[in-house]
Amino acid sequence: MKKITILTCAIVGAVGNIFGQMGARLDQFYMDHAAIIPAAITRTNEGYASLYYNKLFMDVPGAPQHTLFNSAMPLPKSNTAFGLMYMKENIAFSEMHNAYATYAYNVGITSNSKLALGVSVGVLSQNFDPSKAIFYDDNDAKITALMFSPPVVRADLRASAYFRTDRFFTGFSVTRLPQPTFDYSYYNYAASYDLQSQANFIMGYDAPIDDNFTLKPAVHVGMYNWDYLYYQFNVSVDYDDVVWMGFGVNNIWQAGFNLGFAPQEDIKVSYSYTVPDGQQRGLLGPMHEFTTRIGFAALGAGKGKGGSSDDDDSDDEDEDGNGKNKKGKGDGDDENGDGEGQGNSPSERIKKDVIVKKIEDLEGFGFGNDTSGIQLPPIPKLKPEPGYYLVAGLHASEEKANLQIKSLYLKNVNAFKVYDPRNKSFYVFLKYFTNEKDANKGTFYFEGSVPNVWVREIR
Repeated sequence: MKKITILTCAIVGAVGNIFGQMGARLDQFYMDHAAIIPAAITRTNEGYASLYYNKLFMDVPGAPQHTLFNSAMPLPKSNTAFGLMYMKENIAFSEMHNAYATYAYNVGITSNSKLALGVSVGVLSQNFDPSKAIFYDDNDAKITALMFSPPVVRADLRASAYFRTDRFFTGFSVTRLPQPTFDYSYYNYAASYDLQSQANFIMGYDAPIDDNFTLKPAVHVGMYNWDYLYYQFNVSVDYDDVVWMGFGVNNIWQAGFNLGFAPQEDIKVSYSYTVPDGQQRGLLGPMHEFTTRIGFAALGAGKGKGGSSDDDDSDDEDEDGNGKNKKGKGDGDDENGDGEGQGNSPSERIKKDVIVKKIEDLEGFGFGNDTSGIQLPPIPKLKPEPGYYLVAGLHASEEKANLQIKSLYLKNVNAFKVYDPRNKSFYVFLKYFTNEKDANKGTFYFEGSVPNVWVREIR
């Protein structure tokens, strides 16, 4: 019989009664929830792409390697999002390709909590590379059937749900719902097996330590054929979403560390290193995983508008705070480029100065002035007045909140900012209300000028 290595036999299975490989392992699952729970593509209002690469058990020939590309394309105006995912799994001489398209719909439960439901359709393709096999017997008929059959392709279906608030998230997904069967044949010999169904659960919480540091514990639980259970836990300390460092461990006592940083806004890079415990260490070797997440805005694309996001900005300004002028529009132009109702052109604007400490200061300033005269000093990082705020943007930095306030001013819309210490974010708001009914009515007033405003309750 042909030797496939001990590791491969354990994962791919013994020929004749073969069971499918159990799927990819991602140690940094918290970097992109949608890589585990597809419905999480609704988590942010900004499109992004994430890339993963890992190699497990470095000392074992043919050890598993996973390469994953995942992208999210949210449409906040319609509470929907689309996603594309491709993953390649290499284990010994087996190569599995997974490709999915995902649709998810966001259901608002309260002003600061949302439930997303998602469905994914895709294909699974498996092929074998005979050059990577190690032989005991070159004439094993069933192994030969595997090795020399053409790739087998099967359809697949996934279902998922994802719930989040400002600090908390959790999600559940089931993959390989049809439990595809892979059949291989070579002349009169055949081999077949069923891929295992997969269920995944993730949960995490952001616990602010102070204005700069946040503790982020998270857990991922996987189940295969509703039988074998695998879980991993990670806790990271994050500094202003710029640098983070953490520790992770799983249920088979493989432990390690992770660290990452954001070299610029909308780009995150991270690395994890895991070492097996005890005798596993000498047999298997360490595990390495690299991942990066790139927001489409970092590539020059615009960001989605409206909707609440727990860790991403939702503004649409360029670096000058002049809104989307990529097509050569004037500062006062509307989306159609005709400037109707948007005030004066830049050359006609009056240079005046004003220090804005509350929205009434901007209202007294009047429209049609040059935004360079608007000074927005930092606001105290204290809990704002309880009530209902009609919000147009959520930002991790106060500077970006200031840019959106000036951008809205160019559209003849006055706005100001509040800081919420619970999620360490700045909200750009248009109006303040003492009751939810009036706040909901207020959203219709800004439908034409500021699409996708939402009501944020602060208690």
